[in-house]
Amino acid sequence: MKVFYLCLGVFLYAVTALDIIKTTFSSNGGGMVTNAVSRTVWSAFLSAAGKSGRSRLLSYAGPAVLVSVLLTWILGLWSGLFLLLMSEANSVVNSKDMASASALEKLYYAGFSLSTLGVGDFIASDSLWRIVTSVAAFSGLVFITASITYFVPVLSAVNLQSRLSLYISSMGKTPQEILSKSWNGKDFSAFFDNVSDICQMLMQHTLNHHSYPVVHYFHNNQPKLSIAPAIVLLHEALLLLKHAVPKEARGNKMKTAMLQTALDSYLEMVRGNFLKNPSPKEKAPVPDVGLLEEQHIPLLDKEEIRQAFCHTLHDRRMLLTAALEMDGWSWREVYGS
Repeated sequence: MKVFYLCLGVFLYAVTALDIIKTTFSSNGGGMVTNAVSRTVWSAFLSAAGKSGRSRLLSYAGPAVLVSVLLTWILGLWSGLFLLLMSEANSVVNSKDMASASALEKLYYAGFSLSTLGVGDFIASDSLWRIVTSVAAFSGLVFITASITYFVPVLSAVNLQSRLSLYISSMGKTPQEILSKSWNGKDFSAFFDNVSDICQMLMQHTLNHHSYPVVHYFHNNQPKLSIAPAIVLLHEALLLLKHAVPKEARGNKMKTAMLQTALDSYLEMVRGNFLKNPSPKEKAPVPDVGLLEEQHIPLLDKEEIRQAFCHTLHDRRMLLTAALEMDGWSWREVYGS
């Protein structure tokens, strides 16, 4: 018996099986292999698209990630079982003349065993290999079925992502426009009327990222339907409300706290899973409050606002910039030209 093939086969099969279990049956992120494949495929698409979020090529990145993950799982299970069979020369024999199977025939046998095709032209040579074949067939059926059914809730999560993006974008094209449209002469009650729905969708979107990390790689080349600019747009509107408007004019404190918590949870998830060490190339701009002045919205001193956005909020806005760049966008999609 070739011990190297045996150990390598068991290791490869076990790693793949654990990765499938972690990804499809866990609500706490994808497996190590799945995450590595996802990042590699996304990086390849982003580079090919010239790191432009408007490129139509990026619209195919999400489906390509799903297909690549599925093929990686199938290849891992198939290769692991094949190496196990290769560890012994007579593990598989021809059902007619009982001759030992060649390497290609064992590869074929491993494939139809995992797929439960059961052609029968090759069979296991003894009881031990029959048990190995049975275990492989059963696990192959379970894992491949689980892999395919995993894609259904992923697509549902992608639909929620697009709906959330469109909802936020419909409130205004810039953070200043969102606040100016919400101002009724006394407070921003119109803005807070939308907060409950936004918080619900945003928290569900964050939970979807924990359960289905591949959702992060589904990209829409239209800024108003893309999640990264929408989240930053909403976050900047909230920062303007908290750091440019006096306390007495801000409005509902509870809904402000709810929205801040929902945004913080999303950004912590992004930083923990996708941006370990954010180092953006672009510098976050200081928002122009001219439009808010035209609407006679009470504002803090301009220097105080500038200090808040340049220094107090520096780390937070650096993370927002990195989130935009990771998806191929810039601050132009948030504040315009």
